[in-house]
Amino acid sequence: MRNQRFVFFLIVFVILSLPCFSWAAERPNFIVIIGDDISWNDYGAYGHPNIRTPNVDALAKGGMRFDLAFLTTSSCSPSRCSIMTGRYPHATGAGELHQPLPEDQLTFAKVLKGAGYYTAAAGKWHLGNAPRDHFDSIKGGGPSGCEQWVASLKNRDKDKPFFMWFAAIDAHRGWSREAVDPPHTHEDVVVPPYLPDTEDVRKDLALYYDEVSRMDEYVGKVVYELKAQGVFDNTVIVVMADNGRPFPRCKTTMYDSGIRTPFVVSWPQGVAAGEVNKNLVSSVDIASTFVELAGLEIPKTFQGKSFKEVLLNSQASGRKYIYAEHNWHDYASHDRAVRDSRYLYIRNSFPEFPATPPADAVRSLSYDSMQVLESEGKLPEHQRQCFLYPRAAEELYDLQADPHSLNNIAADPAQAEIKARLSKQLDVWADRTADKVPANLTPDRFHRRLGTSLKVIKMPQDRSGLPALVQIPHKIPPQGVELDAETLDSFRARLTALNIALELPQAQGALSADVAALVKSVQWAVDLGEFYSPAHAGIARAVLAEAERRAALLARGENDWIQKTGLVVRGYYSSIDGSPQPYGLEIPEGFDFSQPAPLYVWLHGRGDKTTDMHFIHQRMTRKGQIAPENAIVVHPFGRHCMGFKSAGEIDVLECVAHVSQQYKIDSRRIVLMGFSMGGAGAWHVGAHYADQWVAVGPGAGFAETKEYIKLKKEDYPAEYVQTLWGMYDVPNYVRNLFNLPTIAYSGELDKQIQAAQIMEQAFRAEGAVLPHIIGPGMGHRYHPDSLTEILALVDEAVRQGQSEIPKKLHLQTQTLRYNKMHWLTVHGLEQHWKDSRVDAEIVKPQFYEIRTSNVTALTLDPVLRLGGTTIRIDGQTIQVPRTKPLQAESALHLSRTDGEDQIWSRVPDQPRGLVKRSGLQGPIDDAFLSSFLVVLPSNKSVHPQVERWVHFELQHFLHRWKTLYRAIPKMKYDKDVSQQDMQNNNLIVFGDVKSNTLLQLIMNKQITLPLQWDKNSLMLGGKQYAAGSHVPVMIYPNPLFAEKYVVLNSGPTHREAHDRTNSLQNPKLPDWAVIDLSETSTAQAPGRIVDAGFFNEAWK
Repeated sequence: MRNQRFVFFLIVFVILSLPCFSWAAERPNFIVIIGDDISWNDYGAYGHPNIRTPNVDALAKGGMRFDLAFLTTSSCSPSRCSIMTGRYPHATGAGELHQPLPEDQLTFAKVLKGAGYYTAAAGKWHLGNAPRDHFDSIKGGGPSGCEQWVASLKNRDKDKPFFMWFAAIDAHRGWSREAVDPPHTHEDVVVPPYLPDTEDVRKDLALYYDEVSRMDEYVGKVVYELKAQGVFDNTVIVVMADNGRPFPRCKTTMYDSGIRTPFVVSWPQGVAAGEVNKNLVSSVDIASTFVELAGLEIPKTFQGKSFKEVLLNSQASGRKYIYAEHNWHDYASHDRAVRDSRYLYIRNSFPEFPATPPADAVRSLSYDSMQVLESEGKLPEHQRQCFLYPRAAEELYDLQADPHSLNNIAADPAQAEIKARLSKQLDVWADRTADKVPANLTPDRFHRRLGTSLKVIKMPQDRSGLPALVQIPHKIPPQGVELDAETLDSFRARLTALNIALELPQAQGALSADVAALVKSVQWAVDLGEFYSPAHAGIARAVLAEAERRAALLARGENDWIQKTGLVVRGYYSSIDGSPQPYGLEIPEGFDFSQPAPLYVWLHGRGDKTTDMHFIHQRMTRKGQIAPENAIVVHPFGRHCMGFKSAGEIDVLECVAHVSQQYKIDSRRIVLMGFSMGGAGAWHVGAHYADQWVAVGPGAGFAETKEYIKLKKEDYPAEYVQTLWGMYDVPNYVRNLFNLPTIAYSGELDKQIQAAQIMEQAFRAEGAVLPHIIGPGMGHRYHPDSLTEILALVDEAVRQGQSEIPKKLHLQTQTLRYNKMHWLTVHGLEQHWKDSRVDAEIVKPQFYEIRTSNVTALTLDPVLRLGGTTIRIDGQTIQVPRTKPLQAESALHLSRTDGEDQIWSRVPDQPRGLVKRSGLQGPIDDAFLSSFLVVLPSNKSVHPQVERWVHFELQHFLHRWKTLYRAIPKMKYDKDVSQQDMQNNNLIVFGDVKSNTLLQLIMNKQITLPLQWDKNSLMLGGKQYAAGSHVPVMIYPNPLFAEKYVVLNSGPTHREAHDRTNSLQNPKLPDWAVIDLSETSTAQAPGRIVDAGFFNEAWK
């Protein structure tokens, strides 16, 4: 008996060892044909009336169609990794887009290969490198991704059963224009109700239809080849997709449009033809099913449930629930869902993040259509789910009544029991699969409105090899106290959500700055440590709460603050660096927004710790010192602690302009006032822009530099620094204040009475008297009676208003930066930084008297209607021809010849070409009063000392701009700067002739730049210096676009040592300088300044 048994097993062994024996006769073959981004109902077999899919439809007719098949996620690689491993995405280690499958993950392909199956993959891979050895063959293919499918079948090992993973690229975006012939038309398109029916949406969908059809053609080729090989009947073919169609509200979502997949199974030997299976099936079940059908033991790592029983008998019972998840896919997310045969329950872990579609869908025609309609407030509510902020934390849909999940019934008390049941099931599943909500999400990598990459510029690194220079600590604002990590993390999470909300289309209008300024203020406080007490965390919470409230309103196309009275915080975007800057308003109760109103501009005092966030909170909670009736008071931030100079003065002007755009402001009744640093600002801004105000009321402060800081003669700085005091010292502009009422205030005991006394002297020197109200017994504050008196004088000026065309005007300046007064503009000076004046009077109709000093060119505004007018200028008479009938009035340009005669004459235009003119007159700091772009070097400098210095000064400038100027400059690498960049910005170029390619271009193209620089030497100011130890800093009209500046190797030239008093925050370098690097950068200077100077009026 034993011998007979031995012989039997020997025979069996020999037979099985024969080459002709085929395992295929014993076990089924498997093919997964997986489309890329195809929704469940986009096949004819699932009811689509127009998409041409005859081959898949034939498989469905000859096999089984599952109507309730679902994916574990609607995201490309996580979905595929989940299918392969039989595990939910979060459990694979590859739950986010583009994460490769880890080495320790077991795939069913490996199980089948280990059991004797030939395994091959063709088309799109997207699984990472680890599972490559789970396949005998891997082929690519494009553009469809299906091109190698048939070849893989032909080249397989014919003596083994096989598993084929056929992964299409169709119908992922990046569509082929001629995918099928004939293409689908707009008329073929069926627009789902969650998308708007626009021409662009139809065009988008038609192209998508073409790729669905193209993939279907390849399915037909696979079937043909299987039949040709005689293995079709014993091959289990599954046709499915990895996620929903690549459209808004589909791909990445957990609605049926995202996770419900076509699921057609063909297996003539095992499945009856024409079956429709109504059982719930999940893509996580495929691995277990295939392994069981192959007669193998299902690995314990697989989390899915085999659907073998319901495949062989559609009447059998399968799953009760399917589960799905949404993790990072271009954008931060963590959402979970559970679904039964009727209801869908979704839990959004971070409802503050909008349900933005993938970045490629964001860049689509369809999303463009939706964003236009949303921004116009025309998108219906059921199509707005992509834009909701915040979203509902829970969603519940009755898919029997609402198949497209348009009506969230989670808040309906009648559905409470259903919601509780599904929520509990989701909790059980999360616990069973070890799914937890992460503390920190992978951040967005694309803009949610534009779909463009959010790549942060990687700053160039110092490659000198030299020891690093000692960093210069900033003084303003001071370092605060440290808050606990939990509090800071909560702020960061809220800030992330708010920044995302600001990318929504409804937040793109002018009102977005009203949110962005609040958000930035807390962001800076967190980044720079600007909390000066643990209690200041409450300030951040208050500002964030208001930002979140406003963002939610904007997301609904609403606002409630622009017509609000009382204390209102607003914001605007700076023209200098694009940053949102805040301001506060005080609008009286009962204010009539329909009528033009006066505007009182109040400049705040110095507060080193009153950064954006603290300023905003003050303006949200505290009234100011003045409350004029029927007028608006505005409090500009003015870049915190700049004395309202430089970018601070531009912010004052832009703040006034923004208020005037948002409210009906009477432009002839705008008052400028301020106290302490604000008083200094009122002196300076009032004198430099005197035609903007109906009255100026400076309180205390300072008006110049030298006397205010009691500088001794032996301590005077370099001559050029003293010259540059002429930019902001108000006595040099005193005659401008003769154009309007100016009322100074000082406390009797206040040391800052010095400012008004200096200005009294300046007034007297010009034969005028400055009204100076002194608060009896007062230190550094207003006496109530004095303030009442000042406001009475100001109110009288407001009542009278500015004259539309003043009969007399006075303009005094030392630079063409400040060159305009009402109807007269100066365009040329004989020499900058000398006292320059124009006194003009309309003596009588048609007769003007003008007297000038140090002025070579000026223009009279066309508002004067100068045709037929006689102009007497510096004793010379010019007759203006009469204006012809129907001829428009034009400006009158006058120019003075050089030499002894100095003859004035009419000229056709203001000065052009390479001459100093307004906005192109220097010094270096002038480039930072208008839009600028920092140009980063992409290469290494020739010399180590230069390399180290350039990178130190670049980082120093960027840090100083963020801390003191309260913004991040615009930046690009040298090779990325466009012609448009040059036309729109002053270029701030860091590097040398080797490291910065744009500087190379400038040096090669220019013929006028008074600088010679190569790897050995540089020549500037008529002197030669060693290039290895010297660097030029300078400003000059850009040789590549002469209407803007180019600045070499410098930011604003005042530094940390000058921040102790705002009176020192003046330019410290002229038009050019040469820096000796033998002395390192300090808080006073960027090195040893061996030479410096001003270019003349011809930039020589």
